Amino acid sequence: MLSSIFNRLKGKKQDSLEVISNLENQNLSISKVDSDGWVTPFPASELLDSDLRQKYLNLIWQQVSMTQDMYNELYKKPIERYAEMVQLLPASESHHHSHLGGMLDHGLEVLSFAAKLRQSYVLPQNAAPEEQSRQRDAWTAAVIYAALVHDIGKVIVDIEIQLKDGTRWFPWLGTPTQPYKFKYVKGRDYELHPVMGSYLAGYLIPKEAFEWLAGYPEAFSSLMYAMADHKDKSGLLSEIVQKADQNSVTLALGGDVSKLVQKPGTSFAKQIVMALRHLLQHKFKINTPKGPADGWLTDEALWLMSKPTADQIRAYLLEQGISAPADNPKLFNEMQSLGIIESTSDGTAIWHCRIKANSGWCPPKAFSLLRIKPEIAWENLSDRPEVFLGSVDIENESVSDSTENSKIEAVSNVIESETSHMISPESMESSFENVLSQNTEVDTKPEKTTDMVDLVMDLFSPTEQPQEHQEHQEQLEGQKSLSAPSANESVTDIEVTKTVSGVPKERVDISGESFVEWLKAGITGNTLTMNNVSAKLHIVKGQLFLVTPGIFQMFFNSKGITDFTKKDIESLQYSFQDLKLHKRYHQSNNDSVNFWRCKVIGPRKTSQLIGYLIDKTDYFFGNRVLIDNLHLSLIQENDSE
Repeated sequence: MLSSIFNRLKGKKQDSLEVISNLENQNLSISKVDSDGWVTPFPASELLDSDLRQKYLNLIWQQVSMTQDMYNELYKKPIERYAEMVQLLPASESHHHSHLGGMLDHGLEVLSFAAKLRQSYVLPQNAAPEEQSRQRDAWTAAVIYAALVHDIGKVIVDIEIQLKDGTRWFPWLGTPTQPYKFKYVKGRDYELHPVMGSYLAGYLIPKEAFEWLAGYPEAFSSLMYAMADHKDKSGLLSEIVQKADQNSVTLALGGDVSKLVQKPGTSFAKQIVMALRHLLQHKFKINTPKGPADGWLTDEALWLMSKPTADQIRAYLLEQGISAPADNPKLFNEMQSLGIIESTSDGTAIWHCRIKANSGWCPPKAFSLLRIKPEIAWENLSDRPEVFLGSVDIENESVSDSTENSKIEAVSNVIESETSHMISPESMESSFENVLSQNTEVDTKPEKTTDMVDLVMDLFSPTEQPQEHQEHQEQLEGQKSLSAPSANESVTDIEVTKTVSGVPKERVDISGESFVEWLKAGITGNTLTMNNVSAKLHIVKGQLFLVTPGIFQMFFNSKGITDFTKKDIESLQYSFQDLKLHKRYHQSNNDSVNFWRCKVIGPRKTSQLIGYLIDKTDYFFGNRVLIDNLHLSLIQENDSE
């Protein structure tokens, strides 16, 4: 029967997949993205034409028992349709396979794992051996087809795709005929994934294959249930695909699994943060007004129930094939040392707090909670829920004192962990302990408040803004002159003859090189604060933003020079620019300047900062994972190099 289906498929007039529009004739190479961010569409022949993807196809072919021609008709052509449908889209926004082309790589990996895992299952269960042999090909096809569509619904539900002419593209339209851009949909409905997957299955899988499978009712019904995500009724079919999907995700995240292809690892700190963000997005209930919840978000922090959080994080990591401490105290210690959770004034991980909701719900006993910075829990401000309508009161401690102490203690733990934990320098650089230390200000004076709204409003304080704004305006007016110093204006080593406090200025190295070394020492030694109200250094879109002229004024002050002039600062900026460490901003008139502008976003006001942008941050941070200041955003950053 399988042979007759194959003959019908082979004799059928081929569909639009074989008519590759004009793309093949243009002899396009996978240059992927042009300077304006438009992604080039490709036919399946080019999308699958890489050593890695050909290896996946060969692995699938090796697991099926049929001729090459039958394999091409039943499996390869559906895979080619899948490739043209997903193009170079990522498989997720910020989780596994989030790179360009990640959806195709993930799909091929899941197919390869599923085809291989299927050989370990005897299907259908409890059938006579001769019946299992008769249905072998049908069940293999059901496994491969279920794996093929398991994530395809994402290209409709999660992602909006726009062609260059402004029209929206949908996967059922065939290969895009123009370059495209894509963006992730906010508030997407994850339950729609299998629904759309079942719908798109009709575009991927030949109708003749469905007709053939219908002759095996158990395999056919299991496939239909699996595509609709009815795991309770699809039986072993969903189990196979789920294991294959987990293996692929584990590969991408650097977990311990028998690998088809070697992939780079991800630091343990980032694994924990990814687990935390997954739980917040898909499982945890936050800020329930009239009853129990998994956590509460206040202006100061995210508070999570300690034991459920630890258990869920451990379960998630183990599911990805990543080993984790077996007991909660050890896991808490690890999270403290990595700077993911904040410590109490006593250096412990557990905060004992009373929850009081404005609705009247107030449990009689205190809860054991973990305290986490909101910027670690959520990557984007827009993803955060509204602040809890109530209060989280720390037992037997002043909230303000414990807040301040927790900041100092958390940084202390980070510094101690750098010397006491025997971890390689590479993993230390990439861990969140460094993220915390680079983004936490440690003051010996108590802060007036830890309220986030007040912190944001301080950015627009009238006592500081006029002078800062005036200096920024002067810098903006001077952009043209500073952007292109002439060859005769070399200022890499500036001579100054004035003296301050008995220190001759000519003895002080005031050059771009010395400024950069001072900057690096301040970042690595945690003496320069970042991402807070008074900081002159911020992380914006993973890049280092230097606020001018403030950061240069700090450099002069650190050298004991207090009577520096505007000309002194400009000369130092010239010297810094000559090093070409910064990223230039390209204007629409094809001119370029050295300075970038950042919008500061507050609850009721907005303002702007001006400064240099350094995109190659490895020299200053190594492999650390940088956390953006979510209150800052770059203005007009397109057309930049």
